[in-house]
Amino acid sequence: MSPPRASAIRHSGKDKDPAFAATLPRDLVRALGWLRAHLREPVRLERLAQVAGVAPRTLETHFRQFLGTTPLGWVRQERLLHARRALLEQADDASVTRVALDSGFTQLGRFAAHYSRQFGELPSQTVRRARANTHDEVDDEALRLTWRAMPSVFAVAPRQCNEALEDLDRAQQLAPRFGLPKALAAWCWSQRAAQHFSPTPQEDAARALRLAEEAQAMAPMDSMTLTLVSGALTLTHRLEAADRLLEKALAYDPRSAVAWLRRGWSSAYFGDSEGAIRELGTTLQIMPFEPVRHLAFIGIGCAHFAAGRYARAAQWVRAGIEACPDSFWAARVMAAAAVHAGARSEGRRIVRQLMRKDPGLTVAVAQRAWPFPPRFMDCLADGLIAAGMPRN
Repeated sequence: MSPPRASAIRHSGKDKDPAFAATLPRDLVRALGWLRAHLREPVRLERLAQVAGVAPRTLETHFRQFLGTTPLGWVRQERLLHARRALLEQADDASVTRVALDSGFTQLGRFAAHYSRQFGELPSQTVRRARANTHDEVDDEALRLTWRAMPSVFAVAPRQCNEALEDLDRAQQLAPRFGLPKALAAWCWSQRAAQHFSPTPQEDAARALRLAEEAQAMAPMDSMTLTLVSGALTLTHRLEAADRLLEKALAYDPRSAVAWLRRGWSSAYFGDSEGAIRELGTTLQIMPFEPVRHLAFIGIGCAHFAAGRYARAAQWVRAGIEACPDSFWAARVMAAAAVHAGARSEGRRIVRQLMRKDPGLTVAVAQRAWPFPPRFMDCLADGLIAAGMPRN
């Protein structure tokens, strides 16, 4: 049995075809478009159903099935996000009352309660913190280096990982109190430790954890930083702590493609294949391009592998590797999937190619890379052994 996990942000629908579960029906798309344009107005279900072109009960069902909430719950979430952005961006002269009214809240006490429950602080505390941060501007060169490193970090590949770390080390020197480059570096060091990118995995994992702790302390409410820290924790096999951070990251920014990417992989690690496919589908709807697209594809392939759909697993992983050939670590899953799908010669061919790129790779090393459930790892090992990979 998979370990328990938090589920406040997860989709709750059980769809017939999980590969297409993230697709929204047209009535829901129409309703969401109308709501975004009328966010400050009172919401009446009957009016919203007319806009959507379906019965009110059907619309409510679709909100619950595809978004895991009610129409009013979705509107409240959008209004809270709008208010938070306004409080953070207008910190010098923001009035909590004005921001609340502009965001569609007419009862200030209820607004403060909802806001505190969502973001873990009162609106006035957000304003004070944002004002304090305006006096601690991040060095411009540190920002440039941090964002330049982002695609290399998401490549999850040896050369790009090292290139990113060079930029991120310099960014940390220029802005030692800036959490994001530390979080990115933490994920890079954990990649080196987990994916056989380095001869010193234990040292690299320890460094990743240290940087992750520092980044979280510096930016405890930044969605991107928390998401990247969760990635480092995941690859060092601290799944529960990583999952709690993802809950916070998605609470702060429910439309973060990176957070949904990590959420999908986290579901796969917890053994929830169908949830992983839904969440990675959400990632692709938000950001259907690189640098996250190939990781979503590979994650969907891993979820199909866990569910025993080996041919589909091989197809998804292959598509991910084709989009980013340097992510050859994923070929381990593709080779094992090919073997279990009955294409042993194809699996052996993939392993031969993989061993040329990673000569010291063994089945034992591959099994230590990811925190998948034992059944997944046993199936992976059986496929790799049959494909000709050395055991140790």
